[in-house]
Amino acid sequence: MPPLTFVPTEREDHRTVTARKKREVMRARILRAIMDLYSDRSKISTSIEDVAKAAEISRGTFYKHFASLDEALIAVGREVTDQMTQDMLPIYDAVTDPVNRVSTGLRLFLTRALTDHRWAAFVLRAELVAQESDMLTYLMKDLRDGALDGVMEFDNLQAAVDSVMGATVEGIRTILLRRTKDPGQYIDSAIRITLRGLAVEKRRALKATETSRELVAALPQSVRQTWRAGS
Repeated sequence: MPPLTFVPTEREDHRTVTARKKREVMRARILRAIMDLYSDRSKISTSIEDVAKAAEISRGTFYKHFASLDEALIAVGREVTDQMTQDMLPIYDAVTDPVNRVSTGLRLFLTRALTDHRWAAFVLRAELVAQESDMLTYLMKDLRDGALDGVMEFDNLQAAVDSVMGATVEGIRTILLRRTKDPGQYIDSAIRITLRGLAVEKRRALKATETSRELVAALPQSVRQTWRAGS
């Protein structure tokens, strides 16, 4: 007699799917609450109790999804940066030159900060980017390619990454806090200075700054509307 094999019934499969969807909805609810809390500049600190209250759940429910607030914050950071990367792809993937890619990536982040203040405030408050994110993967590849092509020069890849990320985060801060009277000119300068810091030739840095301005101007309206809706 052959061994009995367990075959899930249609009803049991439905229960599994339903349970998974409920977990996903609750997880998204928690992450949304965290982003709302961290984008509120009036809050000095955030606790699990704050998250539970904002999400209208118990502490126990929070711990069913995340072991700690840090773990949840990393999850939000990864989702935020990866979603931003997905928004960038229609333009970013069409660019092959590494200098233009770095210029375009930086401009896209700073341009979003102009309209999506909630997103910008979260990026500043959280002060993190997931160590395994699409954004860092793309940036590291662009910097490596730039060095291999001889159009960039640096002796430490991580330092180069930190330089670009630092310009991005501080640029977002300047825009959000309105520390510049001319955001457009500021963004151009931030890009050009960052590229020159990577030893990009002056004329090429100027051209890449202009190219990224033209590319971002062609950003799909659907993406721009999403960014405006988030502010």
